[in-house]
Amino acid sequence: MRFLKKPMDLNSLISSYNFLAKETFNELLSFFDFDLRKDEIEQISKFIANLTIENKYFGYFYLGYKIPQIDKEFDLLRFGENYILNVEIKSILKIDDAKAQLIKNRYYLTSLGKKIKSFTYVAEDNSLYQLDDDDNFQQIDFGVFEKLLTSQKVEHHSNLDDLFDPSDYLVSPFNDSERFNIGSYFLTKQQQQFKNAILKSSAKFKIIEGLPGTGKTLLLYDLAKEFKKDHEIVIIHTGTLNTGHLILNQQYKWNIIPIKACKRIEEIKPQYIFVDETQRMRPYQLDYLIKYVIENDIFCIFSIDPKQILSIQEWDYDNKGTLMNLDDCEVYKLSKKIRTNKELGAFIKGLFNLNHMKHCNNTDNISIHYFDDIDRARGFAEGLEIEGWQVIDYTGENWNGYIIERMRLYRGLNAHGVLGQEFDKVLVLVGSTFYYDEDGGLAVKGKNHYDPERMLYQSVTRARKQIMLLIVNNPEFMTELINALNKKKKQLSYK
Repeated sequence: MRFLKKPMDLNSLISSYNFLAKETFNELLSFFDFDLRKDEIEQISKFIANLTIENKYFGYFYLGYKIPQIDKEFDLLRFGENYILNVEIKSILKIDDAKAQLIKNRYYLTSLGKKIKSFTYVAEDNSLYQLDDDDNFQQIDFGVFEKLLTSQKVEHHSNLDDLFDPSDYLVSPFNDSERFNIGSYFLTKQQQQFKNAILKSSAKFKIIEGLPGTGKTLLLYDLAKEFKKDHEIVIIHTGTLNTGHLILNQQYKWNIIPIKACKRIEEIKPQYIFVDETQRMRPYQLDYLIKYVIENDIFCIFSIDPKQILSIQEWDYDNKGTLMNLDDCEVYKLSKKIRTNKELGAFIKGLFNLNHMKHCNNTDNISIHYFDDIDRARGFAEGLEIEGWQVIDYTGENWNGYIIERMRLYRGLNAHGVLGQEFDKVLVLVGSTFYYDEDGGLAVKGKNHYDPERMLYQSVTRARKQIMLLIVNNPEFMTELINALNKKKKQLSYK
């Protein structure tokens, strides 16, 4: 079922199916950019045949709605000021699956601040089940649903996507440690498919690959939590442990160690090893780990983003290539970004190549400020930090790092400290070392050990809802970026 973007009267749907020529009905679905299988229509028809209520109550149903980015689909939704009705249509009943689906649906719908009334209709025996507020799943009379349907104060929405913010459902093991540990989250369809496959797989090495925001760290930690129930596990983080790591270790008894202490696995003797941000491991560290896994006949699961590196030398590691050359290795590639919303994602692509700014259709959650003096920028950042913005600074260098020093705010976390984390509002400085080359690509002058471009990328991709750029002492950069944004804005105004 593909999402019907406008609400529909269920009687109208069934009438159109029953009394219009097949070609006309298909053209109607095409007009609404919607599709529906024959069995789905017949099941809906069978469902509403049980309802002995006035015809005026069959309107304002949304069919097949999906929350953007996370692919959570609902069969039937009807929104009201007093509560939301959700009905899932099934051909046959599998009680555990049906109950779990309604619990998951309610989790996503609860963010709207309304009571949720959840039902499953089973076409096979023409029965109706309800999930109550205490998670009891039991068969009910259709009269219960009729009463709720007729008592609902219908609420109209021109665009359901405006109601749902995908980032509200994303849980970070580090920034939401308690919610993560108690399991107050759900995986996307792709994440769940990969999890099921990995749990069944006998491969010694497994790779979870994905760009920033695709949920690879959450999937890695979710798998670790699953294996932790019955096995000794250890997680290796390729950097300094953050506050979330420490909370998981101290409050919830996890074994998370920094890469510099990786030889502690010889003491812990895990059956499963998990490695986050594998692309940053030094080759000798990766070689040691591979050898240990093989010699001890255990398993290792890696998360990796080959492009998410922070220093010049990391470009040459090719850790993914090393893993792919192993005899017993499987790759699971996450393809869909779920943390960064589409508008932010389009802006980030345009920021790093102005030619892509043509895809940036909405800048409501983008802020850009210019300063000619770093001290003024630092004062501004201090004020924004108080207002809840997460400042992400550049990591300083001890040797010949004057280029980066001129761009540091000396506030918040640095680019290395935010690995795997996410924040609603992110503030980042763009200094004079950045420029756009003749092809519109972002470039930097005088790279040293740490790569400013990669640190900027690391920082802006941590944002879930808003990005603020402080451009300091770089009028050329500011001019080109603003011109590209305004060019797109003018194009949209002409339409």
